[in-house]
Amino acid sequence: MTGGNKSLEGPLFRAMIRACQLAGRVYIATVIDTGAIAGLALWFPPGKVLWQKSDAQRNLGFNQFLESLSPKTREWWINTYGPALAPFITTALSPHTVESSWYLNCICVDPKYQRQGIATNLIKIVEQKAMSTSILALCTDTDDNVAVYKALHFQYKGEAPLPTPEDEYINVHCFTKPGARV
Repeated sequence: MTGGNKSLEGPLFRAMIRACQLAGRVYIATVIDTGAIAGLALWFPPGKVLWQKSDAQRNLGFNQFLESLSPKTREWWINTYGPALAPFITTALSPHTVESSWYLNCICVDPKYQRQGIATNLIKIVEQKAMSTSILALCTDTDDNVAVYKALHFQYKGEAPLPTPEDEYINVHCFTKPGARV
């Protein structure tokens, strides 16, 4: 995502959070005693997506992030990542996923707080919102997370290889889960 430039991970993540604050929902789990952030989830409700067709979202850090990338990685974002991922998501999830799902764009838990149910609870919050008409949907490019989402009762919808800016491939895995009563 950053072309191997780790110094750009923070700006990318902050741009995602800001865009989600504008068009989605940011859920944060904190440690009661210290107030430290233990985990967070970036969800987009039905009809909303990250950065697509939204200059307002892109102007909250994403455009600046793109300008910081090497030309090769910027080219990858513009001409490979989106154009390769969008058709796969449409096929794997359904052509109406944006209109009918809460999409989990990102979820993370600080390693010292993992395996304590934090990610599960950050998912359950939105699962309750999606009770009657929506599904939950997500994609991950982390092979280790496949087992995690299956354990959380997400239905595996498929995978596709996606080229990276480093001329390698990652597998993108897609999942759905009905809302609590769908």
